[in-house]
Amino acid sequence: MRKDLLEVLHCPSCFGKNLSVISTGENGTEIRDGTIECNSCKKSYPIKDGISNLLINITPEIASEQKGWTELEKAVVNTDELMLSLPDGIGEHRAAWKSQAENFHHMFSKLELDGKETVLDLGAGRCWSTSFFAERGCYAVGIDILLTKYVGLLTGDVFIKNKNIYFERIAGDMNTLPFRDRVFDIVFITATLHHSLDLHATLKEVSRVLRPGGKMVLINEPVVGMFKKTTLDCVEVKAGINEHVHKLWNYLRNIKKAGLEYRIYEYIGCCCRPVNLLKQFFSVALRKKSLYKRTDRMFNYLQLLFFGGILNIIACKKA
Repeated sequence: MRKDLLEVLHCPSCFGKNLSVISTGENGTEIRDGTIECNSCKKSYPIKDGISNLLINITPEIASEQKGWTELEKAVVNTDELMLSLPDGIGEHRAAWKSQAENFHHMFSKLELDGKETVLDLGAGRCWSTSFFAERGCYAVGIDILLTKYVGLLTGDVFIKNKNIYFERIAGDMNTLPFRDRVFDIVFITATLHHSLDLHATLKEVSRVLRPGGKMVLINEPVVGMFKKTTLDCVEVKAGINEHVHKLWNYLRNIKKAGLEYRIYEYIGCCCRPVNLLKQFFSVALRKKSLYKRTDRMFNYLQLLFFGGILNIIACKKA
């Protein structure tokens, strides 16, 4: 970590802002080892391998998820080269990442970054998405509960060393973010929100740390159709990972409750056949581009509501 991180942090125990750092090891780029001290409640938080550990309440669910991802990581051959290629992937991994990669690039381009933004990558995991913001010159912070290399925050070193960039890595809980109010221009969330045990709590925290006019960017989020069950039986669940799937209105209701005004965006390659046929018909029938765009947004909504799919949203905090 670097000392300027303290400008966006608060103590996760007492929420005080009077923090200081004691360094016991540096490498010329950052503080690699040391502690963050709260001068108000006298609690201290370790810094190890450049990661500030502000995860103060490891619940059974968090412990289970940490263990599950560590076990699943062992089942795949991961390399630094693969991490640096994400989200596009290389070799046999390219096909598995294809749709997520196309969608990420599609939505990332809509942000039109100028490099002055302060960005929180919520559920940063391997930190590949955090690195994209750092490459654009943004002040980027990645937060996750996972530390293990190739699934968690320790992977951040791969990007920092090989891309000659820098971003902060913090171990913390998405439901009790260790940040001051109104400090981020963007909170970016890719394929993460469905891991939350409490959507309302997470989105309330997202809204709290956003500046007025700031944006929450939610992409690659699975949605189940209106008539389908929300229970899951997959490898991740069996490994103890907190995988959930929600109906569209559950996301939208909680986003509105958090004081965020949203717009749903299309997902690359996600439409089911009936919706695709309707979209093709209206693209021919409606000559005016503005009219087609309106119906296109309606079809995206109907797709997610009735058939499910992948949710992309950009939501703004009211000024």
